[in-house]
Amino acid sequence: MKALGLASAAALVLVVLCAEGAWGQGCQSGGGGGTTASSASTGGTTSSASSGGQLLTSPGSWAYDVMMAQQVRAVYARRLAIATAQKAAKDKARKEKAQAVARERRQEELYRRSQAKANTMALASK
Repeated sequence: MKALGLASAAALVLVVLCAEGAWGQGCQSGGGGGTTASSASTGGTTSSASSGGQLLTSPGSWAYDVMMAQQVRAVYARRLAIATAQKAAKDKARKEKAQAVARERRQEELYRRSQAKANTMALASK
């Protein structure tokens, strides 16, 4: 239980530190709350609406790091989906091949049995 409490506290500290870093980047321009005209007309909900426009989207910022992490996860998910589809196709081909071999063996066995039965009938009728 102590470990869970420590982990929760550590996570909370990390969130606070990250939030503090993001807040500090928005306030570097000196104004802190200045918004552009376009953000004022849309309700001011954009995160890059602070003066400067690129403070939260330039390399090294928290938002940029989050954006890059999302892109990396998206690429990983696409590659995983492709690999899964390839594996599924390979498994399907292997299954179809095994079924074809099984059908062929059944046909051979049925033919062998019918020949044996025909031979037994021919011997019995003599």
